[in-house]
Order: sequence, then C-alpha cells, then structure tokens
Amino acid sequence: MRRSFALLALALCIAPAFAGVDAALPAYRPERIVAGTIAADGDEAMRPLVEAWLVAFAKRQPSIGRASHWRFSDGGSPFGALMFETTDIAPLARAPTAAELAPYAHQFAGDMMKSPLLVQVAGGAYIAVNKRPDSPLPPKVKELLAFALSRAGQEIVAGGGRFAALSAREAAIERAKLDGYLAALDPGLPAYAPAVAVSGAIASVGSDGMKTLMDRWMRDLRRVQPGVRKGERWEHLGTLNGFHALIAGEADIAPMGRELWPEEAAIYKASLGPDAPLEVRVARGGFNTQQRTTAQAIFVNAANPLARITVAQLRAILGRSPCITRWGQLGLQGDWADRAITIYSPPSVAPNAMSMQMMVLKGGPWAADIRQGSIANTAKAMAGDIGALGFGGLEEGGPGLKALAVAARDGGPYYGLDAENASSGRYPLTRYMYIRLRRTAGTPLAPHVKEFLRYILSRDGQEPILYSGYFPLTAEEARDELAKLD
Repeated sequence: MRRSFALLALALCIAPAFAGVDAALPAYRPERIVAGTIAADGDEAMRPLVEAWLVAFAKRQPSIGRASHWRFSDGGSPFGALMFETTDIAPLARAPTAAELAPYAHQFAGDMMKSPLLVQVAGGAYIAVNKRPDSPLPPKVKELLAFALSRAGQEIVAGGGRFAALSAREAAIERAKLDGYLAALDPGLPAYAPAVAVSGAIASVGSDGMKTLMDRWMRDLRRVQPGVRKGERWEHLGTLNGFHALIAGEADIAPMGRELWPEEAAIYKASLGPDAPLEVRVARGGFNTQQRTTAQAIFVNAANPLARITVAQLRAILGRSPCITRWGQLGLQGDWADRAITIYSPPSVAPNAMSMQMMVLKGGPWAADIRQGSIANTAKAMAGDIGALGFGGLEEGGPGLKALAVAARDGGPYYGLDAENASSGRYPLTRYMYIRLRRTAGTPLAPHVKEFLRYILSRDGQEPILYSGYFPLTAEEARDELAKLD
C-alpha cells in the first residue's frame, strides 16, 4: 500500500510536465559541448520560460551561464539590443511588428542580414536571433534553441502553463532553421595579446559588407585597449567609398570587399606616388553568399561530360589570343572533340568578372569573343548552349548548368566548390576581404592602427567571422598578413 501511494505521488508530480507533449519530440542530444554566457532581451511574459530553459540547459551544458545583460520588460522592444548585437536572443510572446523589423534593412544595408531569424519555440512564443543566410549560429545559441525544441524543452513549456508545446512536426520545421555550415577555426591562430597599451582614433571608410565586422572588432578591441576609439569618420557604405577616402586622406584604413582593380591601382599611383597601398587580408570570402564576396564557380552546360579543369587551362581559354578553343583540348572525345568552347561572362566591369580577371588572368585582357550579359540572361543562355563555359558565384548558376572541380596546378588536386573546400581555401578560386592603408615605404604604422590590425588577425578577431557570411583566415595566412605590419 505504501509503495502504491509513493508511485501515485510520483505520477502526480511528473504528469503536469508531460501533459500535452508530443511523444515523437526528439530527446536533446548535444551537437557539441559549449561554454559562455547567454544574453537575453525580451518580453516579460517570456522570462519564466527562458529562465527555466536556461537552468535545465545548464545541467546538460555545465559551462553555460547567464550574461549580465538579462532584461525582460512589458511594452519594450528588444530589437534594438538584437540589432546592435548587445544580446544573443530576443524572446517574444508575440510576432514582431513591421516597424520593429524595418530598421534592419538600414542597419545592415550591404550585409546579408536584412531581418532577424524568428524561431517559434512554443505556441505563440518566439526567439529572434541574428543569423545570416547559409551561415551558422554561434554554437551556444544553436544548442540552447535545440534544447528548447527538444522533448525536454517542450516539457518545460507544457509545465509552465502559459504557452502550448509544439508538436514534433512543428519543432522539426523550426530546428531546420538553425542549420548552417560552421567552418573550423584554425587552432594555430594565436590569441590576442597586447604588444603595448595604445590610444588614438581610427578613421575607417569602406565596405558595407564589412560594417558589422568592423563594429564588432572595434567594440571587442576596446575591452582590452580602451584608449582606441572610432575616428570622426567611421562610415561603411561601400568599397569604392573606402578607396576614394584613402586617396582623399579622409581615412586611416579602408575595408574593401574585393581585389584592387588595375584602373584603381593606376589612379592611386597617379594621385599618391609610386607606393602601392598596404593591403592586408582580414577574412576569406564566403560560399554561396548572394551578391557578396564569394568564391567563383566555373560553369558548363549540364550535358557536358567534363568534370574538372585547372587554373592554367582557364587562363588559356579566357585570355586574349586563347590557345584552348575546343573541348577536345581538355580531353573530351567523340562529338565533343571538335566542339567550340563558347565563353560567357558577367559584364567586364562587374565585380565577379574583375575578380576572375585578377585571379586567373593576372590582370591581363579577356578573349575577344567573350559573350557578356546579366547574371540571369547569362545563366539562361548557357543552359541552352551545349558548348558553354562561364563563371560566377555558385548561387548564380541554375537549371541546366553544373560547376566543375578546379585545381590550382596541373595534375591536381582538384576540389569541388562546396562550403568545406571554400572555407579552407583548398578550392583555388576563393576570394578575400581586405583592409587597405596609405603607407610610405619605410614609414611605420601608427601604433594604435597596427594594434587594431593585430587584433583582427588574432584568434579573437577571426572567431566572429565564422558567423558573418565569410570565413576566417588560416593561421599561415594570418602570419603572412601580420608580417606586413612591421
């Protein structure tokens, strides 16, 4: 009798937590062990649920804690904190309004993040997070959301009584939103260690696609170098703006999301003398990042049996006076042996075309018979031309096209264009993000500017690039760039 009473009491204790919870919801299984603190800024109605989640989550991830920024209020909008990246999550007991979301389009004008990602975590309850398309969430945020969408997380929802638990199908739809390729951060990247205490203002004008990173780097550096600050000009509206600001003497540094074009190098030399600008790579371009600095794919018609090509072969096809004009010269046989290669390209002044001209042709001239057109028209034309070859960002392909594996050297190795090969730099036609500076030969950099660049090239500075839509440098690349600062 005593044993039966104990079992009944246990059942009564447990029942509320399981009531209304779909038995098909998956158990929480950590994808990785995470550490750090979670900052939250949201609706007061969400406080009990989020705090209960965090307590339970911390039992499974003991190195997770609550950040000092932990704010819930009635009638306030958490989107300011989310937009300016002072919070990790914005818990909402409602759908966001259009007015709350509108500022994102201005704040991230050249960025890929035009609005926050909204994840439904219960009936009528959401968590908004910053996430760029095809990019990962910070692991601690992803793991917390995965826990909230698990059986254990939804049991807490049901036990709270304020919101309805999600079904297994609903939770699966929300979990899919969390996906994104997380590149490896090279363990050889050194942690930032101040060489000396520095102070001074840094004027920066340049790439809108780098605005968020520039703000983050300055904010984080100031925690260890509080004497460094933004200059009177801290404007990130476009790469061309940065180039002209350097020439005009209006910027100490110019973040630029692409290669320096030959015409720009000539203008710089004519304006400022023979010394080229100091060019520091600070990140690798992305993969499949629409209309941003991205790796270049080599496209052929889907019916083409060719699977791979070398950079030298591309040079022999795309350059002036090409010596490869037939598919048979690339090893194809039968009907393909004497079939002409038809070259398609974006307009020659488009960033993708200029990038290919720099990477493959080393700034040399194009073949005379290249067919230029818009992205959409070029993809359509190539799909209808069995002998077509073209290039562009992977997202600029389409039905009827396929991308070739590419080798930097004759004989290989050949690498296909995927996230892993792009992020590691193994794929040869990856691109870089730069910071350029005016520098006279033999003249040292200003100490505070040098320290800012040292921070960016450290492990601390490279880590946030993982979530930016771009990729961090390797330790070897960072060492090469650091050597330029001396």
